[in-house]
Amino acid sequence: MLVDSHIHLARLPEPVALAQHLHARNIRWTAVACEPWEWTKLAQIWEECQQNGLTEGCNLAFGIHPMIASQVGDNEWRNLERFLLKYPAAQVGEAGLDKRFPGYEMGGIQESVFIQQAKMARELGRDLQIHCVGDYGRILTNLGTGSAANPRPLFHRFGGDIGIAKRALEMGVLFSLHADSFKKMATAEAIKIIPKDYLRIETDADESFMNLPALESASPEQWAKYLEQILLENQAKINSIQ
Repeated sequence: MLVDSHIHLARLPEPVALAQHLHARNIRWTAVACEPWEWTKLAQIWEECQQNGLTEGCNLAFGIHPMIASQVGDNEWRNLERFLLKYPAAQVGEAGLDKRFPGYEMGGIQESVFIQQAKMARELGRDLQIHCVGDYGRILTNLGTGSAANPRPLFHRFGGDIGIAKRALEMGVLFSLHADSFKKMATAEAIKIIPKDYLRIETDADESFMNLPALESASPEQWAKYLEQILLENQAKINSIQ
């Protein structure tokens, strides 16, 4: 069985049909929703998938991506908590820091929103999907301590170096590897020291995939086959490095 640890089902065409074909290929997934409209749509997709027996071994994640950190208010925080309480196994995230968006500076709104979601994960006993484009060290510093529920942080699309990997391992962090994770020499070296049971693989498939020539006018079955190939390639890269 393959597990896609980070996929944006709500941003893909015919998501329930895609879930059916992924299930037929023995692929399970964690579907991530990182802004309010996506939370609502993903919940609807999950309910339909559940009715069709497609959710065993799968999971959800609801969070606030750093790209919208400056846009959230009390209402969004209440809605996020509502979705997390409705789905007791759901993860928090993706949450984090991204130097491409407003509020990235030290002590800025991105950091504040990340800290709040890390706190939610600890208090609810949920795993935390972490997005980082920039300062991995600041992410680790702001993760805080664990709780009795001992939730696991997970670096989605990991791109850190050996120093970051060592610090993160001490905190029980998991590492989800995207095709891009293998392109940076420092990250490839870091992957060598990470125990295999701490590694995950992902496609991070979202609406940008619809621009790929291979998926132009593709059926859900063709989408599933394409995503399966990505996961297999990522797993093969891990095996070749380790």
